[in-house]
Amino acid sequence: MSIKNVQISLDKNILEICWSDDHISRFHAKWIRFHCKCVRCKPTVTFDYKIDIPSFSPDLAYDEVKITDEGQKLRVTFEKELFQNHVTEHDSDWLRQKCYCDACLEDKVKARDVISKHLRKGKKKILPKVDYKEIVDNSDRGTFKWLKHVIEEGMCLIENVPREEKMIEEIGSKVATLEMTSYGPVWSVIDTGVDNAAYSTMGLPLHQDQPTYETAPGLQLLHTLRFDSAVTGGDSTLVDMFKAVEILRKESPEDFQTLVEVPATYCQIDHSPSSIEPTHLEHQKPHITLDYFGKVVGCVWHPGLQSALQVRERDVERYYKAHNKMMEIIRREKLQYKFKLSAGDLIIFNNRRMLHARDAYKSNGGVRHLRGAYLRLDDVKSKYLVLARKLGYDVIPPKVGNNSSM
Repeated sequence: MSIKNVQISLDKNILEICWSDDHISRFHAKWIRFHCKCVRCKPTVTFDYKIDIPSFSPDLAYDEVKITDEGQKLRVTFEKELFQNHVTEHDSDWLRQKCYCDACLEDKVKARDVISKHLRKGKKKILPKVDYKEIVDNSDRGTFKWLKHVIEEGMCLIENVPREEKMIEEIGSKVATLEMTSYGPVWSVIDTGVDNAAYSTMGLPLHQDQPTYETAPGLQLLHTLRFDSAVTGGDSTLVDMFKAVEILRKESPEDFQTLVEVPATYCQIDHSPSSIEPTHLEHQKPHITLDYFGKVVGCVWHPGLQSALQVRERDVERYYKAHNKMMEIIRREKLQYKFKLSAGDLIIFNNRRMLHARDAYKSNGGVRHLRGAYLRLDDVKSKYLVLARKLGYDVIPPKVGNNSSM
């Protein structure tokens, strides 16, 4: 995109650029200066800090602006410049890409919101699937395929995975290092009699794992080593919490705002001698996180780990009202993906986005044994973008539910 003409405001703080398509961008003097890419200002190695912003005058202002290279470059000098004889130069394409007018910012946020794009499609509740053979035969493309499902739809089922304990590490490590939690890097979901509902035959309500951490685990992998035919029950359910939250915003804006403002307290404290690892974790956070633009970028839900509500008296009743409305929504059958895992299935889902549940089951002499692990969501997103570039796919850095719109 080429620059048609430019104009400096009377106070010399704003540069207005008119582009060849007549779009107007307005850039502050400090913004243009602090993003200079000349050899004196642009870092040449990671963590190099060449522009110390507090060192510049707070009254930094435009002095002279010139269009060069037939509208492809912009050359700028500043009043009260810190460096002698310094000229800032920017490529027009880069400037246009970084335009921060309201319309451009809104377009960027929408483009990255693959979650909302998927939800608007209104697809039937069918689990996306990939066969393990695709990962073996074409490692990068097979891995990218299931990653794309998880990024866009929140989940993917990999079928026919060999029933070996090492497989969850093998598949997970293609994407990121396994994330360490209080359960270790890898853990088993099996009836052991341990004082934890997950390690019993009890049903588990819809929830996200480990909200007691500042940052809950990202992707969850569950590999079915055994699900014997004698076992009855134990079906699985997934619900897209982002979908449920948007329904709440539409049906009950007041309750939505309550869950944005009023925090729940999550607690996992176990000092008993029989515990796998003594643990003391507490964290207070709201159920819904909005970004600068008012978009939902994070949600937290785990009734089983909520402890005593610790909020101001005026917020108690409105919190429980909103909590009940949210619970009613996530229990709606039309939002639920229901399925029964088979031996060899490996279900992968975004733990920061999807709620998961398990029906109670009876062993009847059989065994239900899943092996689990987590991957950090930031690493997963990075791998997705790196693989896309390597494979020649044009993808936009997506919103993934990690409390950021970028």
